[in-house]
Amino acid sequence: MLWLKLAWRNLWRNRTRTLVLLAVISGSLAFVAWMQNVACGSYEKMIEDAARMGSGHLSLHHPNYPQERLNELVFSGEPAMSLLKNREGIVRVLPRLYISALARSSRDNRAVMILGVDFERERASNPLLQDTKTISGQIPASDTQNLAYIGKRLAENLRIDVGKKLVVMFQDLSGEINSKLYRVGGIFKSGVTQLDSATIFVNRHSLATALGNSDALHEIAILLADRDKLPEQLAQLAKVFAGHKDIAVFSWEVTSKQIADAIKMDSAQFKFMIFLLYVLVTIGTVNLLLMSILERTREFGLLRAIGLDRRRIGRLIFFEAALLGIIGALAGLLFTILLSLYSWHYGLDFSSMFGEAEVAGMLVSMKINSTWEWGWMLGLAAGMVVVVILAAIYPVKKALRAAPAEAMRHH
Repeated sequence: MLWLKLAWRNLWRNRTRTLVLLAVISGSLAFVAWMQNVACGSYEKMIEDAARMGSGHLSLHHPNYPQERLNELVFSGEPAMSLLKNREGIVRVLPRLYISALARSSRDNRAVMILGVDFERERASNPLLQDTKTISGQIPASDTQNLAYIGKRLAENLRIDVGKKLVVMFQDLSGEINSKLYRVGGIFKSGVTQLDSATIFVNRHSLATALGNSDALHEIAILLADRDKLPEQLAQLAKVFAGHKDIAVFSWEVTSKQIADAIKMDSAQFKFMIFLLYVLVTIGTVNLLLMSILERTREFGLLRAIGLDRRRIGRLIFFEAALLGIIGALAGLLFTILLSLYSWHYGLDFSSMFGEAEVAGMLVSMKINSTWEWGWMLGLAAGMVVVVILAAIYPVKKALRAAPAEAMRHH
């Protein structure tokens, strides 16, 4: 207790220097920890948007489909849908077909991706199939067989509008070239060039029939109530479909690999930024402690002359560094909590500046609500305390290197 009192008093002998260092420590910690919360919030948003627009948290495919994505790699949808019905933890299943095709109008043609979907199911979750994205016409009803919902850029390229005819040509399951006539029922604008210029949504059953198998599916996207239960759900569904050779269960990390890789890369860059910040805090702490110790060289020489050994003097300096680190870390955590409360409750809306972002061809909202990464926050705070204590090693050695007589002559 005596050592703590001495360390506390020594810290405030030069208030300005101590406050500057505390501001550096707490400000650095608050910035990094808050940014981590925001980054994790953006990852959550990215994953959820990709899951709703893409292949879900989990998905069923032909075992080779995620790698090859060929039209003929289908499986029977009805048996799979019945096995998924009323399963606990699953909030929505979205059966889909993906067909690479050539879209033709009377004026032009374009390579496209046709998505055969159940419109009512998709409208409850898919951010593309919302009225806010529709700029002309409307989203077709689920029982509408021959209406297409197409991207704005594609409509411009084909020079067609709502009500106009559209022919799509593709290879069916028998290997023959087939064609089907649709009318444009609605036009959407997502803001993502890849989607707006090459995407057509149609009724799944009509497309499957044209493909040659009315029960064919390329994918069943599965949305979970709790993504933390994903490993458990993946293992359970793998057992359920173990006897189905034409069906395999995949997680979003496999089917949305570009999203997963983007998150990993961003996380690695953030960790490097944390490392750089720790280096800067270490340098600042060493400099300020060194200045403090050089001013007290005569004091340390006097203490050693009256019998206080080097170990105790070193312990005193380490106590000062530890107090500095702990106070700075606690202040940093407080600032982090205040910042995170705001960004968690109100969110950070960048849509006015950037609109909606495209990540790996997926539409991602730019309104981000931070999460609470308590493990990271406490770990960063503890790391900051350790860094400040380690930063005291060189100043301690410097303080104890001089002989007592030489130190006492220092002014």
